[in-house]
Amino acid sequence: MYKQVKLKGRYKRYFFKKTKKINRIKVYKNKIFKILFILSLILNNFEFDYLNNKQLFKKEPTLRIFIITHKDFENFRYNPVYTIVADDKSELQKKYNLKIMYANDCKLYNLKRAYSEMSKLYYIYQLYKNGTISSKYIGLNHYRRYFNFTDNIPDMDSIFENYDVILNDPFNDSRGMQSQYCRMHFCRDYYKIIDIIKDIKPDYYETALQANNLKSIHCCNLFIMKKEDFFKYCEFMYDILFEFDRRNNFKTDNDVLVSARNSLYHSRIQAFLSERIGNIFYLKHFKRRKIFDYGLFNYTEKRKNGSYKKEGNYKASSISIAIIISLILSIFFSFAFLFMIFFNLYHSKK
Repeated sequence: MYKQVKLKGRYKRYFFKKTKKINRIKVYKNKIFKILFILSLILNNFEFDYLNNKQLFKKEPTLRIFIITHKDFENFRYNPVYTIVADDKSELQKKYNLKIMYANDCKLYNLKRAYSEMSKLYYIYQLYKNGTISSKYIGLNHYRRYFNFTDNIPDMDSIFENYDVILNDPFNDSRGMQSQYCRMHFCRDYYKIIDIIKDIKPDYYETALQANNLKSIHCCNLFIMKKEDFFKYCEFMYDILFEFDRRNNFKTDNDVLVSARNSLYHSRIQAFLSERIGNIFYLKHFKRRKIFDYGLFNYTEKRKNGSYKKEGNYKASSISIAIIISLILSIFFSFAFLFMIFFNLYHSKK
């Protein structure tokens, strides 16, 4: 380039100085961009999605999966589609590479034990509603419960071409959802929810009565769904739960604890009810064949040596069932074979 341009004297020197300056500016721009990118990762001040490494900043990422936690935990997910939602600032910020949101200014902060993960889901819902964050698909995981696709996130667009929602594998109870809830918790709360649905959501009342006898129940409040379905789900869910709080005069966790006869486990009333309300919503809006059931990994509390136990998929695969059956049969035939040997020896002595 320099040889093709013929300049003399000070013009030639000026040209070379200018081109060098332009090149330096380009280098500085690249360095500044890299520094800003690193700072954005560290300080979490930017809303971005870099999953595809093609577009750094997107107006609407394809997928966000929120990991709900109320304490420090062993993280098993490193894909940037995951966002941790915690109560207060803690060591999580230093420990993990994922984006972290804090829900300490959530409306349900005083009822966070009673609502469990649903208190932080309401915070997420408000952020989506006011346009602070956005994505095409929205997912919910817990600090120790995840869908079993780990960090290898499947193509959501291809899944949702054939399915309406992704849920974890259901568990089966032959006596139905109402009977199952009454065995585990207080029946009176379940009946109140059905009455509330009849009063404020009459379009769902017939579905709620059908759901009483539902034998395949999706628990744990894990899902991935389209944004428009997520809005309908949250509106339905919180309209019912807030009316439940109003009728019972629940304003703090202590109010709920007294109602639960001072049992910390049973004081998570709204969380347990939300699982059943969710099943009513699924039954109303999604056909069974349009629900994509993913397996679920469950990580228990910390062992003494500091490691975490992975309980694995709740739903046994056909291979594992075949192995168990083959082991049982092999033990049975081994005992039968030994019995025949001893039987023959006993009669041969006679």
